[in-house]
Amino acid sequence: MRAAEPRAPGAAFRDCSSVCPEMVVVAPGTFLMGAAPDDEHQDKDGEEQPQHRVTIGYAFAVGKFEITRDQYASFAHDTHLSDPDGCNVHEPPRWPTIMGLNWHNTPFPQTDRDPVVCVSWEEAQAYTQWLSRKAGHTYRLLSEAEWEYVARAGTTTQAFWGDTQENGCEYANGVDLTLVERFPKAKWENIVPCRDGYIFTAPVGSFKPNRFGLYDMEGNAFEWVADCWAKSYDGAPTDGSARTEGECGNRVNRGGSWTSNPTGLRSAHRGEDDASRTRVVDLGFRVARSL
Repeated sequence: MRAAEPRAPGAAFRDCSSVCPEMVVVAPGTFLMGAAPDDEHQDKDGEEQPQHRVTIGYAFAVGKFEITRDQYASFAHDTHLSDPDGCNVHEPPRWPTIMGLNWHNTPFPQTDRDPVVCVSWEEAQAYTQWLSRKAGHTYRLLSEAEWEYVARAGTTTQAFWGDTQENGCEYANGVDLTLVERFPKAKWENIVPCRDGYIFTAPVGSFKPNRFGLYDMEGNAFEWVADCWAKSYDGAPTDGSARTEGECGNRVNRGGSWTSNPTGLRSAHRGEDDASRTRVVDLGFRVARSL
């Protein structure tokens, strides 16, 4: 007999013991999505506007961590995934594509517990479909609204830990003094004024979680979400669902990464990339599960 679905907010569970990620139950709720009008770091092109109220009327589960290399390796092995050739690398201030690189051959050392990177949106989607078959439940990418809801975790500040970056290294792997010392000739616009101890990606869970018990919601690796790209929130869904109209060849990513300065380490920050072709050394994903 199948066990009852976990429903208590904050409850953590796994659907299977080996390949399934640890999930955390998130309660329904309402929040203001987008940058506040007085946010001096908001995108000047209006991509984080207009700020609008979103009501998520259902409970769902979200990955406690970003999907790791080890978890992605199980998918690649099971599906006989061929190695994509080429990944965009960070050579400040450039992002050249280097052939021969892929998710298990990154230009810097990673452990099995580091977030998988160099993965396209389409490959992330394929992973969720595989995981759904393995677990017997529906896994998917988060919608952009769900992502910001769980990233904020009830907060209204620029980052879930507050409006200043002085203690950012306790919560996020971003552009800090550790990275700047590694790339001293890069033209950094701004940095987190502390040392997080990591130059590139860090093993998931290396920093403090937010109030929902989720790790690396800011920094470490950008995360693909389900939505088609649109240049503003005009006409965006307000019920937590993903946007399915717009520039659907490009998909949204959220959360900032080890290459992000304080502007990128905000709950409202958003970006976009080509869904089929873009693979980057700081872009991975996290999964959601319907309850």
